[in-house]
Amino acid sequence: MGAVIALWIAWAISGTALFVNQIVFGGAGIGPGPSIGIISLVVQAAIVIGVSRRSRLARASTVVFLLLAVLPLQMIPRLIADGAQLSAGYTVAGFALKALGVFLLFTGVANAWFDRR
Repeated sequence: MGAVIALWIAWAISGTALFVNQIVFGGAGIGPGPSIGIISLVVQAAIVIGVSRRSRLARASTVVFLLLAVLPLQMIPRLIADGAQLSAGYTVAGFALKALGVFLLFTGVANAWFDRR
């Protein structure tokens, strides 16, 4: 299912961003911090696994994580101004993949797939 693939790629981008921000840049005063970031990644992984098992609760939870993914978008202008185009790029890419995944989860094909449960 394309939605699950998009969500896993977004998850990998989030994990990479957390690693780069915390390990390479020492936190740099932005982001959730290592403990909250790891907890978020674990919860997101559980949600994607739940979606792949046709959990309606997990499917609804993807909307919550998409809404939370809007928050870092406000940093994009600052990142670009600071010359951090790569960071801006993976922030936008992660959001776009989450949005794509959530969109695909609520299409007719996905609705039929969840109904087969």
